[in-house]
Amino acid sequence: MNYELAIDNSQFTIVLGAILFLIGVMHMSPALALLDARTFRFLHTFLRRGNAFFKNIWHLGRTPFTLLCIIIFMLYDLQSGIIAAIVFSAAAALEWGIKRTFQRPRPFTLIPDAIMAQPREPKDGSFPSGDAMRIWFLALTIPLIFGLSWPFLAGTSIIALLVTLGRIAMGVHYPLDVLAGIGLGILGTGIARQLTIVNYQLSIINF
Repeated sequence: MNYELAIDNSQFTIVLGAILFLIGVMHMSPALALLDARTFRFLHTFLRRGNAFFKNIWHLGRTPFTLLCIIIFMLYDLQSGIIAAIVFSAAAALEWGIKRTFQRPRPFTLIPDAIMAQPREPKDGSFPSGDAMRIWFLALTIPLIFGLSWPFLAGTSIIALLVTLGRIAMGVHYPLDVLAGIGLGILGTGIARQLTIVNYQLSIINF
């Protein structure tokens, strides 16, 4: 665990994640929902050319891959892995509850020229994007757990960005959906970092 990296970035990460999520909630405004739909149509039309690629990386944002990573975290660093598991479980429960509350229809069900290209058609609400939440939680947590340097963080962030764009390309999420999902993932990482710092400081005191 890279504790210095955690200490330097935990509070900023929490604030950034919260801001991004709140921006996503602004789709409740009719004017912003219309802008969100127009932005979706523009991005979807452009990005769906790469759907063959986005289908291949789709699994990186799904729950089974996330759980596999968390198991690896616990095998590498038990305490940090347990913290990551607890925070992810809370974030996943929050994401599920928000979906149930908002029940925002998926773009492919409302926009005539939107093409649903995801290997499995989603049946739940569109807001927020759970895949975006999971992949960004992993993208920021993996370098932290394994003490990797900034180039690795940049690499995992690029992968997360591609998975996130795939949500729009495959017609299953609006831009504000994925922005809110990114926010939840970043927020979860920030909370995990903060809890890790507290645990680390307590272990020093007890030692």
